[in-house]
Amino acid sequence: MCSEKGSLVEQDNKNTLGGNVDKSLRGETPLDLQACVKEGWQLSKRHFYSTLQGGLFTLGIMLAMLMLIGHFVSIDDLQNPSVSLSYGLNLLFTLVTTPLITALMMMGIGHSVGVNVPFLSLVKRLATSALLILSALMLGALANLGLALYILPGLYLAMSTGFALVLLVEKKYRPSQAIIVSMRVFNRYWGPLSQFYIVSFILFVGGLFTFGIALIWIVPWYLHTKGVLYRTLFGVEVLGQPSSHSNNKDSVFYA
Repeated sequence: MCSEKGSLVEQDNKNTLGGNVDKSLRGETPLDLQACVKEGWQLSKRHFYSTLQGGLFTLGIMLAMLMLIGHFVSIDDLQNPSVSLSYGLNLLFTLVTTPLITALMMMGIGHSVGVNVPFLSLVKRLATSALLILSALMLGALANLGLALYILPGLYLAMSTGFALVLLVEKKYRPSQAIIVSMRVFNRYWGPLSQFYIVSFILFVGGLFTFGIALIWIVPWYLHTKGVLYRTLFGVEVLGQPSSHSNNKDSVFYA
């Protein structure tokens, strides 16, 4: 199994399952990417339908939003958008998709510690988080800045900030703190984490050539493997010590 799964630290009636942020910031947490990938696959099979439902709901919302935009904005305006239209559409997509995508990632983290939380329950909790939206806007600005400079800085910023949103939710970090911690841990484990993101990207692109059919399995695997990586590197706070088959819905690992 992936490293640090069995570690349990009790603190103020809360348990931390998995790794430790301070140790990972020093590069002292052992990380076996192959074991994490295998565990992520097993979790994706165990929680396939609940994750698929969340993914399909997110896809449906995004398609509905695109249809709504197409109804009010002409094709010419979309092909050559003004600055105000670009900013407006970016803000709209961020407001709508950030809680949905973050909820999917939190499901993967929850499943990695044996906690099952309904997708819509997570979305309701996250939809009202102004800090989450602010963080997503900051991440988007950073990625755009990196891509404007050169493609490699953009890719680095996109990968290194990959845990920022869930750190904000699970650890209650400030937006800037979540981004910095995510980047510092990535710098310590850039090898295996870069491999994970690059392979995931290749799989996603390959999945598109199957008319999206392969994504039915790729997306749950990605979410759960990322959840296992998060648990291993950062640890997850829960109430009690849920098992891998637990249906506990009262964990405090989410906002």
